[in-house]
Amino acid sequence: MEFRHDPQADAIYIYLREKAYSYGIDLDDERRIDYASDDTPIGVELLCVSKGVNLDDLPRKDEIAEILEHNRIEAYTMEGYPVEEGGILFNIKLASPETKEAEMATAQLKAREEVTV
Repeated sequence: MEFRHDPQADAIYIYLREKAYSYGIDLDDERRIDYASDDTPIGVELLCVSKGVNLDDLPRKDEIAEILEHNRIEAYTMEGYPVEEGGILFNIKLASPETKEAEMATAQLKAREEVTV
């Protein structure tokens, strides 16, 4: 796995496999997965990495998390669950070089609540 970081663009590209690019899918405004013609993920583009990287839905996310940690870039996952009272309960797991506690939930909140961290 090859890692390229452009601090000026606040972007990272992680090469997963050496195959020709066929197409890419944007997961959101800050994450894109590139694929080969056989639908194999070949790379991941991550933008705004200084704010942290959402690992949800990324291929080989454990390996990507290790690379990010090694390069002192925070990573996190977010899982949402519908609740009876309305809204969604989020179980947010943060991981950073300092905490290294990605398995422990750090916050739970409803979708309608506003939280400043």
